[in-house]
Amino acid sequence: MSRIEQAHARAGAAKRALTVGSVVAFAVTMLLARTAHPGHAAHAQAHTSSAAVTSSSSSVTVVPQVSTHVS
Repeated sequence: MSRIEQAHARAGAAKRALTVGSVVAFAVTMLLARTAHPGHAAHAQAHTSSAAVTSSSSSVTVVPQVSTHVS
């Protein structure tokens, strides 16, 4: 194998390593962003909602009570 062929082989291996590393880094970043996002489903399921019901002689009004969480 000539020096040029060896250099091409090393360059190809380096390109493959960079591609695999980039894909892994992207996947890890996306997973971290998903778990850190404040609107993530796990956080949303932890909150419970309730409603206050007031009534008068002619009508019933339902007013939802919403709590917000800021982190």
